[in-house]
Amino acid sequence: MATNDIRAAIAKTGTALWALVDEALLSHEPHEIDEECEFEEFARDLLRVLTVHSDELAPSEDAHEADL
Repeated sequence: MATNDIRAAIAKTGTALWALVDEALLSHEPHEIDEECEFEEFARDLLRVLTVHSDELAPSEDAHEADL
């Protein structure tokens, strides 16, 4: 990622991570509902954290303008 703006880099990386984990979760092999799956638990927890902190991961025009 070619940028000198740390906020933009974090936002792009967070968005890419969310998309990658979401795609991996959607393509994950189906199994019994009551069967425990560590990957699904990890992926859902990670997506939940990224969603909760989406405001911090989103690029902010105000933050960019404040840096100018």
